[in-house]
Amino acid sequence: MCELDREIRRWRRQEMRRSSLSPRELDELEDHLRARVELELELDARLTPARAFAIARDGLGETSVLSREFARAGAVRWRRALGYGWALFALSFLLPALRFEFTHEPVQVLSLTGYEVFWAAVTEGGFRHALCNLAMLLTLPALWRGRVRGGRWLAGGIGLMGLYLLATGLSLPRGGGGFSASLQVGYLVWAASFVCAAVGLWLRAREWVPTTAERPEA
Repeated sequence: MCELDREIRRWRRQEMRRSSLSPRELDELEDHLRARVELELELDARLTPARAFAIARDGLGETSVLSREFARAGAVRWRRALGYGWALFALSFLLPALRFEFTHEPVQVLSLTGYEVFWAAVTEGGFRHALCNLAMLLTLPALWRGRVRGGRWLAGGIGLMGLYLLATGLSLPRGGGGFSASLQVGYLVWAASFVCAAVGLWLRAREWVPTTAERPEA
């Protein structure tokens, strides 16, 4: 079966380049493909392994269709978590995020939405805030195409960023000097969006670890 192994290795390399199928999904397809090849060889002893492989490969169907089928079947957890993260991220821009109270006479209260906090950070040099939002944008390819490159590292970074944002918000000055600040629901939703996105990325990254070792070259 050395000829068959070479054909399957070539097929895997092609699919990895042109599809969004993960290594685990390709493992599942490869098992199905090998079983189909064995069946074709049993049905017609005159077939060569290469010809049986070609018949079995054509029977799998178009890669784009397979990718969509796997996406629908495997997206229940990871894509939903990442989608929730993006929904929370977008919602946080509309909700009250920070509340400032100036106790000097006359007392003044200033409440800022997530968008207003973001715009103030951009216009006043709040680079850390802008970088956090930029990091969230890095998760879009996974949500759109299902591909994850460096998924575990990105998941860890996004998750730590969410915890950092929450810790930073909780350390806001509570009073003294005639000034206090407090978190509003929008800020908490914003921080939670990073955690949800990290969970989704981590779940997807797990699928990019092959379940079987690659067969050695003959």
